[in-house]
Amino acid sequence: MVTKKHIMFVLYNLSGGGAERVAVNYLRQLDTSKYASTLIVLEFLGDLLHLVPASTNVIELKMKKKYRLLIPLLIILKNNKPDVVFTTHSFIPFLLFCIKPYMKKYFHIARMPNMPTLEKKYLSYGKIIHLMYFIGYRSADIVVAQTEDMKKDAMKIYSLPETKTVVLHNPIDVYYINSMLTNKISPFGEGKKNIVASGRLAYQKAFDVLIHSIKDVSCVYPNLVLSIFGRDHGEGKKLKELVKELGINDHVQFCGFVENPYLYYQFSDLFVLSSRYEGFPNVILENYYLNTPIVSTNCIPMIEKLINQGENGYICNVDDPKSMADAILKALNLSRKKIKNPPYFGGCLASLINNIPK
Repeated sequence: MVTKKHIMFVLYNLSGGGAERVAVNYLRQLDTSKYASTLIVLEFLGDLLHLVPASTNVIELKMKKKYRLLIPLLIILKNNKPDVVFTTHSFIPFLLFCIKPYMKKYFHIARMPNMPTLEKKYLSYGKIIHLMYFIGYRSADIVVAQTEDMKKDAMKIYSLPETKTVVLHNPIDVYYINSMLTNKISPFGEGKKNIVASGRLAYQKAFDVLIHSIKDVSCVYPNLVLSIFGRDHGEGKKLKELVKELGINDHVQFCGFVENPYLYYQFSDLFVLSSRYEGFPNVILENYYLNTPIVSTNCIPMIEKLINQGENGYICNVDDPKSMADAILKALNLSRKKIKNPPYFGGCLASLINNIPK
């Protein structure tokens, strides 16, 4: 009888965020004949629960205060005895550092959700939080960066040796995406120019900049509609007031979280990523796979490797409504029927686990 390797994933929640979706995609990659999996959700189960394989043992702690997590997390780890622990939020590695002396040896893979310098700049945390992140990532056995630029940034910010820092590009689950596209009927109304954006209604996503740009674009395309998908994370009221203030209620709609955004991506005229900063945005990868014309801010260098100006989209400046409006106007002239992006191959967590020294 083959002994399965036990992989434990530790997440804050199962919201529709990028870090959570990447973790679930890695979880779905695992061969159940070789690996047993446990998912610990520290806060609450959320929108992505239906994507978690039935074979995965899911444990929900329902604790939002971080200092209360240590003892429950220690008990679960001791009872489950994982071989590998995978994390993908910056604070959780520090929690594992605190409990590791009381644990049987396991291998900790810590994935970074964002570029460390940009995360520090926009989240504006102080020296204590930085020290916690520093200790946490330094204590991990392997630190996963989403891009080469993120790897270099992490090595500098956290003084990580190159030998323990690896690059794994975010995976996309093309089989799941394809399964969600069996409906060939457009979800949009007829006679409209449809732009889609997706993400939490949070400062990071810069939907305020996108909304300002739509004001200018709608003057050229009176039939334009921007559909924004994502739950409110503090900016919803402000964004809706901005739409009303600019007088573009007919051109912007907030759709909340939808389980199947891919149908909207497939039938849209354009996808826009307006973010101020990112790690390696999954929504860009998904729309790239679907050959959707894309406008994106130059929030990370990797964007330039996916978007060929004038061929499959356009790149604009961060926090620049005019630059974004100009890029959108150009991109709306692109035909998605002519876009044939080369295949994208994301990383495989199992390949990393298989190379762990015994």
